[in-house]
Amino acid sequence: MHRLGPFAAVVLVAALDALVTSAAADCTCRAQGRNFEQGQTACLMSPKGPRIATCGMVLNNSSWEFSDAPCSVSGVTPSRSPRALARVAATVPSGE
Repeated sequence: MHRLGPFAAVVLVAALDALVTSAAADCTCRAQGRNFEQGQTACLMSPKGPRIATCGMVLNNSSWEFSDAPCSVSGVTPSRSPRALARVAATVPSGE
């Protein structure tokens, strides 16, 4: 049986560590058409309504961890959005 020398063992361990580190760095969570790095938060819908969720790892898989904190959600309805109001204002005669 052939034994690895101390230098070869160190090189092998370093290579394996680099491989594991690069694989862990690629783990992201997906939401709203975007990638989120581990530790980043997003406002996601849950059965309890919109909640702050943090990207993390569960059993070596990226996963959202929901908090009990609700998100701050704007109460603007689509018909009253600034873009819709700008379109309405553009069609109203200017009183000339």
